[in-house]
Amino acid sequence: MLYGGMKFSMLATLIVSVIMFYVMHGHSDSSFNLSVWFAVMAFIIILRTVDTYNYMQASPADQAKHSWGTRFIIGSTLAGFWWGMLAWLGFSSENEYQTLIVVCIVGIAGGSLATLSYRLRTIVMFLIPALGILEFSLIFEDTEFFRVVSYMLAVFILFTLLTSRRAYISSNQNIRLRIEADLREQALKDAKEEAEIANQAKSTFLSSMSHELRTPLNAILGYTQLLEHDALLSEKQRKEIREIDSAGNMLLELVNQILDLARIEEGNLRVSLESIPLQNVLQECKSLIKPMANARHIMLDVIDDTTCHVIADHTRLKQVILNLMSNAIKYNHENGSVTVRYSFPTEGRVCIEVKDTGYGIPRNKINHIFDPFFRLEENSRKIEGTGIGLAISNKLTQMMKGTLSVQSELGQGSTFWVDLPCSAECPCMENPDIQENEKKQQGKQQEPEKASDKILVVEDNPSNLKLISSQLTTLGYKADLASNGKEALNMIMHNHYALVLTDCNMPIMDGYDLVTEIRNNNISVPVVALTADAFPESEEACIKAGMNDRIIKPVSLQKLNDTLQQWLKTGNKYRDSGNQ
Repeated sequence: MLYGGMKFSMLATLIVSVIMFYVMHGHSDSSFNLSVWFAVMAFIIILRTVDTYNYMQASPADQAKHSWGTRFIIGSTLAGFWWGMLAWLGFSSENEYQTLIVVCIVGIAGGSLATLSYRLRTIVMFLIPALGILEFSLIFEDTEFFRVVSYMLAVFILFTLLTSRRAYISSNQNIRLRIEADLREQALKDAKEEAEIANQAKSTFLSSMSHELRTPLNAILGYTQLLEHDALLSEKQRKEIREIDSAGNMLLELVNQILDLARIEEGNLRVSLESIPLQNVLQECKSLIKPMANARHIMLDVIDDTTCHVIADHTRLKQVILNLMSNAIKYNHENGSVTVRYSFPTEGRVCIEVKDTGYGIPRNKINHIFDPFFRLEENSRKIEGTGIGLAISNKLTQMMKGTLSVQSELGQGSTFWVDLPCSAECPCMENPDIQENEKKQQGKQQEPEKASDKILVVEDNPSNLKLISSQLTTLGYKADLASNGKEALNMIMHNHYALVLTDCNMPIMDGYDLVTEIRNNNISVPVVALTADAFPESEEACIKAGMNDRIIKPVSLQKLNDTLQQWLKTGNKYRDSGNQ
């Protein structure tokens, strides 16, 4: 701030000095004096310019030294004194440019306030010699005009000194505000950097936690599913197995919800908006939630008698509606009811309504219902839940350009609404797109013939390797086993496989390197990743490496079967095309 405006000040001083010398040079009794004045002024300008340059090149620590302030005051005093000497050397009875001198010095003095105002002492040390010498010169003039000018100049000097004090106060206030703003900006930058570091650490932790939890959960849930197919178990044993499966799935749900919430907060969760038949989504949700409703004797009624296509992400919309229906059942009275319907409140919008006859939500807590980890105290102990589901549903709905709202009466029940945009086909009568979609869904449900070719399973964890092998056997498939990518690559080079199931993180050779080697050797076989990493970066890495699909651990029998059906159906086509 000390030399902040000196570059332009020195340039202006030089220009004015040259003009004054050029205009007044050659007049009688003043040419020599003016030459001396201009030479000294040029020398002062050079010294102050060099001083300014050195200050700008100095480090912040050096700039803070007191000596710079002293040098600045000395330079300003010399400049003010020598501008005043222009009046002393230039005034004479034969000089017709006395008025020009007065205007020049007064203008220089007024303009100096902007450059020197941040230090009161500097202003005074510049103005007093510059204006004082001019005033002294005017007093000794015999003409009436210059006596009047001297009186006016005296008033100007007084006014300027008073104004300089105000300018000093205002300038320092501005400097203080600017420093405070800079400090706040730096604090914000530091806070942002710390937040980014914290977010990165959180992402790393969540990724690691997800992988470490999913790996043992894969074994727990996988073997539980296999035990359910054991005909030798008693009913008591089957009940105990179902309890294990329920607890395992609850833990898995918690892991998935925490990861979803973290992705949303970080902006890493993506939705794919497309036109989807709403009836299909509701029927899928109904079939999944029906066993839960039957277990609690809840009457579930889904009214979908109007054809409707909605703009949404199929998976995420299904997740939102399932969460609302699940809550409507969990927080309901036994023998209560849950009704799901939709309507068209405004043009281009569809409103999906989930209404229950349950406990209801107190008015003083309804505004917190979408806060993460918020649960009603009166129900939190007797009803299983994490308090994350509604928060995720609300954020997912917003990402799909919709809104999630609630209305509730304590003891009467609650109604949740999901408002979403309709597609161009909604509402309409029978739509070919719906029929085509239904055909596709029916095709997925048809059980294909089991492939006669073997499936190669690559997994370094012995427990998971044994589990996947048992799951494939239960589903009617034959499998060969490998414990790392190098072993698997050797087996692929000497045998024919219909499909490869591979873990991603393995010693010796991981799944990414394995699929790279498969593609480099022009082996056209579908490769499906088995991974406990549920983050989007993992999916991108799998696709980049050349994998065809990804299954996230824990692996359910249904998901495994659906994925195998999909790629074994297209396996011949895949091999014929030589897709890599």
